[in-house]
Amino acid sequence: MNSIVHDCCDCAGKMREGEQDFMARVQNEILVIKDVPALICDTCGEVEYTLEISREIDVIMKDFFAGRLLAKPLAAGEWHSSPSGQTRRGELGLQ
Repeated sequence: MNSIVHDCCDCAGKMREGEQDFMARVQNEILVIKDVPALICDTCGEVEYTLEISREIDVIMKDFFAGRLLAKPLAAGEWHSSPSGQTRRGELGLQ
């Protein structure tokens, strides 16, 4: 990301670069992509993704639901992290 800072659409805060977990529920499946680069409001916590990151999320979701990704199902309450912290596409990690 390129040091993008702008006003939040929801409050008077400033959107700053950070990382956020992306979660999506589709039917009975929940996909979590850890540590996704995002713009996060320093006041209300609103999260925005750039167009480039949104497109990368779309590719990961398509690959996941097409069965092309190795993913570990987690039981409710189970926590998992990989030793390397990066498992997919260098920046976005699927865990």
